[in-house]
Amino acid sequence: MKYQNLPTASLTRRLAALLYDGLVILALYILLGGLLVTAISELQGSEQLVRLSPAMAMTLLFSFCFLYYNHSWRRGGQTIGMKAWRIRLVSADGQPLRLSHSMLRVGTGFFSLVIGGLGFWWALFDKQQRSWHDMASLTKVVYVPKDMQ
Repeated sequence: MKYQNLPTASLTRRLAALLYDGLVILALYILLGGLLVTAISELQGSEQLVRLSPAMAMTLLFSFCFLYYNHSWRRGGQTIGMKAWRIRLVSADGQPLRLSHSMLRVGTGFFSLVIGGLGFWWALFDKQQRSWHDMASLTKVVYVPKDMQ
């Protein structure tokens, strides 16, 4: 695979892409919420405000994030934010990304965010600049120079 030997992306680029993707996910989540409220209101036949429990809202958000990242990574190795910052996700063994890579990566990344981003900051101390989700999913995020895009 042509991206395997590229340098690991810096933590700054990775966090910038995460922030960019966070804005995309927020916009899509708001759109999804509007569609759900409209659909549920139509089914109930009332104008009453629909409320989800916090657990349901978090489950929906997590599932939505997983679908976004899984689709983006497995389709082209990049999310919208990763394209903007010229970084790409590749498997450590050079094989195409699998569902298991996405599941481990999103799960570990979410856990890392919940505990203050500790798994992300780990990349500052790791010799190979790997975060927890890189290690757990056997993947790495590489920087793609302009001439390779």
